[in-house]
Order: sequence, then C-alpha cells, then structure tokens
Amino acid sequence: MCLAVANATTVLDHREVPPPARGYTRTRHHAGHLMPGDLWRPGPDGQPHTVTDVDRHNGHVTLTDQYGTAYRYPADGLIPTAVPDPIVTTTMSLRRAV
Repeated sequence: MCLAVANATTVLDHREVPPPARGYTRTRHHAGHLMPGDLWRPGPDGQPHTVTDVDRHNGHVTLTDQYGTAYRYPADGLIPTAVPDPIVTTTMSLRRAV
C-alpha cells in the first residue's frame, strides 16, 4: 500500500518547503502499512525520514530510515507520517494549459 492523504487515519496540515525540496502533508497512518520509499516522522514535529527497510515480527514493525537508524512500533499503532506533494514538471504544466 502506498501512503496517501486518502488512506490516512488523520490529516494534520500541509507544510511548504523551499525548492528544490517538495512540500508535504503531515498525516498519521498505521505502522503496518508503511513500505520502503514512504515517509514518516520519528518525532511528532520532526522532519520526514524515508523508509528504507521494513521488518514485521510478532506484532511489531521496525522501520529503518535513510541514516540506518531503526525505530520499532506496534504494527497496529498510529504513527506520524508525511505524504509528499506531487512532482509537477514543465511538461505537465503545459499539458494543463492546453
């Protein structure tokens, strides 16, 4: 399952980020739904980290981030996540203008 605003248990707010980074919407999802490539926030007000590995074992999920740090959660626990804004390219913008 890919994290999206539509499948979040809670939608908190949107955060603008200066280019070239993308903005994101702060959300909450069940820990068991995260997959590599998803974004989550290890701290409630922290910056998003990228999931690089997911280990599911005995009702727990261990998420490893891009720095190699592992975080353990109950599989059915709600955790702070982030859904990145879509990438908009010049080509996409021109298609909409036509």
